[in-house]
Amino acid sequence: MITNRPQPPHRSGFTLIELLVVIAIIAILAGMLLPALSKAKEKSKAATCLNNLRQIGIGTQLYAQENGETFHHINGSIPNNGQWSANPRTETLLSPNDPKAYWGIAYLNLFGGTRKVFRCPNAKNVDEWREDGLTYPSEWWLNSSYGINRFIVQAFDSTQSGPKKTTSYKNPSQMVFATDAAEQAMEGDSDTIGLFPGRTECLTQWKYSLASLYPGIEMEYEWWRHNKKCQVLWADGHASSVPYSKTGVDFRWFTGTEDPKK
Repeated sequence: MITNRPQPPHRSGFTLIELLVVIAIIAILAGMLLPALSKAKEKSKAATCLNNLRQIGIGTQLYAQENGETFHHINGSIPNNGQWSANPRTETLLSPNDPKAYWGIAYLNLFGGTRKVFRCPNAKNVDEWREDGLTYPSEWWLNSSYGINRFIVQAFDSTQSGPKKTTSYKNPSQMVFATDAAEQAMEGDSDTIGLFPGRTECLTQWKYSLASLYPGIEMEYEWWRHNKKCQVLWADGHASSVPYSKTGVDFRWFTGTEDPKK
């Protein structure tokens, strides 16, 4: 005798428990992968920054070779502003000798680069010259995120006369040309990572005297953008990283008056 036996119900999907297990596994895998991806992304940005500086190094070295072993200056002084153009509404480059010009303009055509080469991918805030009453958008200034060391041209003490020649540096491979920075042109004892005589800490200008112009922003960390490392272009054209230190580095890395302490 043939009977119609009941058939088991057809299973068409996952149970709630199975779905929760899958979601938990995905969350665990994401938790494991995200730090690795973040680390890889940071390494990529650091590599891009170093590559930027190496390209800039090509231009600066060519400039010195073509200009009597002296880097660009205006009557013996390093350009001290951060503008590529007169204002954000124009793309026309300023003259390298304009008082408002960013120092990178003088070297731009010597290595076929663009102004974006002078932008560190980790730069968030740079000097916007608020003390002069300027209110240009923050984004406009970020192509000026490498600060030049004025002592590559200007004398540190009265025993030297400027503009200095590259042949006067005691050790060009250990003399700073430019670094990651919030300031576009650095004078030395209060706005570089160098610890100068009489100082107990570096970057005091940005920690204290100018801090009120940028409320809520710790501008001094713009010098240490890459996991507390500062990317440096040296006077001989090579680039490398310097690890963070509360007291900075030997000031002679900036002055070039004698070899830094080993």
